[in-house]
Amino acid sequence: MKRPMIFAIAGVNSLTSRKAAAASSHHDGAEASRPGWGTRFLSWCVRCSERSRQRQALAELDDHHLKDIGKTRQEAMAEASKPFWK
Repeated sequence: MKRPMIFAIAGVNSLTSRKAAAASSHHDGAEASRPGWGTRFLSWCVRCSERSRQRQALAELDDHHLKDIGKTRQEAMAEASKPFWK
């Protein structure tokens, strides 16, 4: 006798209930939990700073270390020369 696939049905029900809960919160006038523009901007600044720092570190690696990570000097310099926002 085959057992029914209850876990699949439970997954659908939980997905359906999550969608319903999300829809009801939007219709009730509740604000979404999306961070404000200031928080998003600060987060973007942190990501850009980290990206810039990592690219500078990549540019400073010697050829032996670049070979270890599978990059050439030209690839490293091309990555390091990208602007911080890309």
